[in-house]
Amino acid sequence: MAALIPALHPATIAPAGRLTDYLDVARDAGFKAADFAMPAALELATTSGPEGVAAAFASRGLAAGGWGAGVRLTGPDSDAVAALAKLPRMAEIAAAARASAALLVVPNRTELTPADAWRQFAERTVQVADVLANWGLTVGLEFIGPNLWPALPHLLFNDIRGTLELADRTGRANVGVLFDTYHFHCGASRIEDIRAATGRITHVHLNDAPPGDPRTFDDSMRRLPGEGVIDLARVVRELEAVGYRGPAGVEIFNPELKALSAAQGAARVAAACRTAFGAL
Repeated sequence: MAALIPALHPATIAPAGRLTDYLDVARDAGFKAADFAMPAALELATTSGPEGVAAAFASRGLAAGGWGAGVRLTGPDSDAVAALAKLPRMAEIAAAARASAALLVVPNRTELTPADAWRQFAERTVQVADVLANWGLTVGLEFIGPNLWPALPHLLFNDIRGTLELADRTGRANVGVLFDTYHFHCGASRIEDIRAATGRITHVHLNDAPPGDPRTFDDSMRRLPGEGVIDLARVVRELEAVGYRGPAGVEIFNPELKALSAAQGAARVAAACRTAFGAL
């Protein structure tokens, strides 16, 4: 792929039904790529196998984008063990579809002390990365910009450089950064910090933000690309300059979009992308 490609994200629109229905919606809206929900891919794979999931993307001319690894960096070890047991099947499906980037969310506040959080987050990321490495897949650590958990006592980090440090602590070459433009805007990162992640961006989420103090924002305030104050054209240039190529899921949590049919919502997202980026 020559450049960053706006992709549909399943969380942005109303539920479309089966994976094949969702991919039809993405194709019909004009997208060339689609992030996807792994549970829907697992359901299709029960009858069609991983090859059937790959064929569902390929037959519609869609590149497979990012997907959630299903492992939480916080919470009980027993939950992490149970989630890790499901990961090999998910990795098999993702590899067949050439969906290289799995997502792990890195909370910016935690009940753990910072020292314990750094240790646990690194250990669990290693466990995920080692499973995915068997299929040639990468892990994208998604830093969180806004203060979504104000009641939790300990601040960790909310920027690119902290995420890169966590990736370094794992010692795994297939661990990098999932770069979300909204989290970038709301956190402590600067545009210059993107250069520190050269060759280490594994996936991208595209969205915009309203005017105002980002320290007061929550996740529901995201806007479609071009409908906010983020200089997305500059951010995209920087991401491409540091080597990112491939899908970039447009991830918005907007009840107005969700109130539309899946097809109508996808068409609105596609229209915003064409306006903001010139093409899909």
